[in-house]
Parts: sequence; structure tokens; C-alpha cells
Amino acid sequence: MFNIGSNKSYKKVKEDNCVVVYEVNVDEKTTGEMENNATLKLQSVVSLPGFRVGKVPPGMIKQQFPSMVKDEVLDLAAKSAVNEIIENEKTYPVVAPVIGKINYEPSRKISFELKLEVNPRFEPKKYEKIQVTRKTHKVSEEDIDKRLKLIREYNAYLKSVDENAVVAGNHYVIVDYEIYENGVKSENGDFKGEIIDMSSPQTIAGMSDAVLGAKKGEEKEFETEFDGKKMKFKVKINEIKEKIVPEIDENFLKQSGAKSMEELRTQVRKLLELQETEKTEKDVIRQIEDSLIKDNRIPLPPTVVNEEIKELFEIFKKKSNAENPETLSLENYLNTLRPVAERNLTITYLLHNIAKKENINAGDEDLSKELDKVIRALKSEDEIKKAREIFETRKDYIMASIVENKTFEFIKSKAEMKEQAA
Repeated sequence: MFNIGSNKSYKKVKEDNCVVVYEVNVDEKTTGEMENNATLKLQSVVSLPGFRVGKVPPGMIKQQFPSMVKDEVLDLAAKSAVNEIIENEKTYPVVAPVIGKINYEPSRKISFELKLEVNPRFEPKKYEKIQVTRKTHKVSEEDIDKRLKLIREYNAYLKSVDENAVVAGNHYVIVDYEIYENGVKSENGDFKGEIIDMSSPQTIAGMSDAVLGAKKGEEKEFETEFDGKKMKFKVKINEIKEKIVPEIDENFLKQSGAKSMEELRTQVRKLLELQETEKTEKDVIRQIEDSLIKDNRIPLPPTVVNEEIKELFEIFKKKSNAENPETLSLENYLNTLRPVAERNLTITYLLHNIAKKENINAGDEDLSKELDKVIRALKSEDEIKKAREIFETRKDYIMASIVENKTFEFIKSKAEMKEQAA
């Protein structure tokens, strides 16, 4: 039991990971003082018939606005208690404290419970000499050939075939078609400009067989089962096209920014090597994070976890291909997003505590270097101006990110790496 001032007291009644509950008691004298302070505060905003704002007698305020007085008193008592808890316990709430189990009578003793969510307290372990396998992949000539094939495929285009040609298995056919049920055209059963890839399975069974061997302008009919019903389809062939995959010729080289086939292969090799390096580094980071999490099981503040989930969900909605992302429900993604949120926060707390233990800091020089790095990647003065503004307004956040990066590099420098061919 700690005394708060000389008239108030609190004691810890429950602690569950990052949630701590305190019982707070305020004696009669201090309750009266708080009520007077609350009344004076309300006097500056309330009014009654016959009295201007600021002139309502304190006694009438207590009589006419008892619930407002009570709320103000509890707010004062809670703030006072939180300040004393922070000073004595050296613990800091991460979200607004919650008051519960209130026992309040005007001008009498007050008691209530104060629930605080706090950051986890722990000593980081086993962050040095983490066993890491750096998986390397040497780019081969075959890898380059495969990537060049993909590049050619990416630059492929459709070209109309000869007017007298018939639909073959390697063609792309542009058709209009109508759907009939019992001799009557189905509602919304009119489709224009549909592209059929003859080399791929079709959504509508029988479509490929119906148009195979047909000429441009011909109409075909076929029956099939669609959506569990017997349907008749009328199809008109508008265009017959073939896919042209460009050869690596002088024009292709020019568009690729290469002067020769050898130079193009060198470019592709460098690109593949860069991708392999990024892939390897991501795997190294994952291994280090997995090891840190395995050896440091720490509790997390529930509200902070929920806020992280919400942020991840907003990012997901922006990146989703949903026609109406606002209709997506967070409830449907909780089981997927919660592990990600918990992993992110665990790593953040671990890096923060390791940085504190190892005295890893960031200063204005680090911030300036980071800003210079960002500016070098920008082109316009407006972009540079905006970047400077962001660095100014979000300085604390950026500094914390720099510390996290420096801490991770410290951990990686201490890791025991071994190379292994992927």
C-alpha cells in the first residue's frame, strides 16, 4: 500500500500480463476538496435561469448537476492516482486508464478500481550469436533464359489472322453470344466482345468445341448445362487472333535499353542477382525474428494489439481488389491478422528493449542522413518539400524506426552466419 499525498491510497489488486488493476481510495477530506475544484470548473461553463455563466452559486451547481460534479471528481481522482502510480511504480499506461467498481457518495469517501494497460516488462534474452543460415543461389545461364522467355511473353500481343483462316487450338477468338432457356433469351444473357483463349479450359463447357474450325463472321449454336440448367448458346465469331511472342531482335534490344544480346543478358543477370540478394536478406531477417520470438515470449497490451490489427486491416483494404473495400468486415480477417499484429509488436518491443540495454540511440545526424537518402530518390521540389515536412512532423516516429533498424543491424552483426547453396 502506497500513500498518495496524505489522504489517498491505492493498492494493486490484480495483474494479468500487461493489464494491472489498482484499488484507489480517497478520504472524506480530499473528496470535499475535489468536489470544490470540480464545482469551480463547472461554474465557468454552466448556467441557470437568473444567473449568467460563471455566476451560478457552487451549492446550486452541486444540487442541479450532481452527475457532472461526480464525473469531474472521478476524473480528478483518477488523474491524481495515475500520476502517483507512474511515479511510484515506474509504469506507464499505453492507453487511457479505465475506471470501474465505483463507490461514490457526495462529500464521503470514494473508492474505485483503475485498470491500466502497460508496456511489457522483460529482460531480452538470447539476441547474440543467433544461428542463421544464409541461403544463396548462383544465377545460371538457364535462369537468364527463363527470365528472357518471361520478358518476351510479357511483351506478346494479339494479331489478326488471315481472313480465310479458321479457329485453331492456339487462337484467341473474340465472340458475341446469347443464352437461351426454353427458347427464350435469358435475362442479362447477352454478352459482347468476350475473348476465348482456345488453349485454356473454358468456363462454359462446349464453347471451344463449338467455335473450333469456324471462320470469322460465322455463327454457331450449341447446348450445354449451365448453372444446373439446360441452356442453348448462339455464338458469333467476330475476330480470330494469334498470340505473337516477339523475338529478341534489334528493336527488342532497343526497347530494353541494351545494345547487344550480351548486354541484355548482363542486365537480366544483375536483376536476378539483386532479387536473389533481397530474397536472401528477407530470409535472414525472418530467421532472426523467429529466433528472437522463440526465446522471448512476452505479453502484449490487448488494446495495442487491437489497434495494430485495425491498422493492418486498413492497409489490406487499400491493397485489396474488392470492388467495394468498405464492405469488407474486420471480423472475417481477425484470425489472419492477429498473428501478424502480435508478431510485429513483439519484434518492436524486443528491439526497443535491446536498444535500451545496449545503449543504441539515434540523433539529429542519423535523421539528417535518412532524410538525405529519401531526397535523393525524389525528383520534384514539391516532393522534397513534402518529405521535409513529414520528417519534421513525424520526427519521433522516424527516430524510433532508425533506432529499430540500427538495433536489428547490431543483432545481425552478432549472429553466427553460415552459407548454404539454395
